[in-house]
Amino acid sequence: MKNIQHLMKLVFLTGMIALLGMVRVGNVQARSLEAIRASKEIRVCITPDLSVATAEPADCNENCVFSGPVCEEVSAFAETLGSDIKPRFIKIEWDEQFYNKEGKTVYEAEYSPELLASGKCDIFPSNLTKNEWRSKKMDFVTVFPSRMMVIIHKSKKAAFKTAADLSGKCVSVVLNTSYYTWIQEQNQTVYQKNLVKFEFAHSDEEATEYVMAGKADFTLIDADKAIWIIRNKLKDAAVAFPVGHTDEIGWAFCKDDKDLQAAVQKFFDENRSDASVLNRIWEKYFGLTLNKFISIIRATK
Repeated sequence: MKNIQHLMKLVFLTGMIALLGMVRVGNVQARSLEAIRASKEIRVCITPDLSVATAEPADCNENCVFSGPVCEEVSAFAETLGSDIKPRFIKIEWDEQFYNKEGKTVYEAEYSPELLASGKCDIFPSNLTKNEWRSKKMDFVTVFPSRMMVIIHKSKKAAFKTAADLSGKCVSVVLNTSYYTWIQEQNQTVYQKNLVKFEFAHSDEEATEYVMAGKADFTLIDADKAIWIIRNKLKDAAVAFPVGHTDEIGWAFCKDDKDLQAAVQKFFDENRSDASVLNRIWEKYFGLTLNKFISIIRATK
């Protein structure tokens, strides 16, 4: 009898361990491509900003109406998954893309960002720069290469000739962006004796507006955003020069979700012809195709 009771306890305990294991796994894995197709929606979490997307009304948190190049790109991708698959756009703050379960960004730690792990978001397509600390948390599918551009008021061109001229100046950036990371690295090395000071903004657009208003001396934005903002938004903004290495800009995913990554990679691979939907979207918003933009970046020294 005791043996039977012992066996029943063992079976119960084994079942509980298995159940807990399933719960644990469910909390750290994003939705699979199969689950996305079954739900007939792909959950797209976007931080509205400059050349990425806009959300209306501007102060919306839910039920926002999204528009812009990335929204069109994601919608085009969703169609490749099936005519009945629709994107559901969700507005998030920039930092939320990197938060752990405690709502914190821990640079040196390896973890799946909670928005991806919980299944609230399937994809972060806000043109993230791939770097070392982000790669510990998510995988990337590269959309295009880019360079960071120093953006100034056009009246100050004479004062900004080389990267050495940034020393001691004030930069406006968003916290935890690749721009912030680069300035921090320079402050620990080449600008150590005359640090670049920070004026933090909530978006790249706000950071650039701070520069135009004289609240900061310069900002850093990727080349695609530089083209967009000077063409469409701020006529007094000017590109001084590029800094840093060539970066990989892309969409980010939970590391475990290889099927979705492969589908997105295939979408970009198949949209490299000049007449592709991706190139048409770029020409509409930037005045040049994605292919042309990539050629320009590769030629930039």
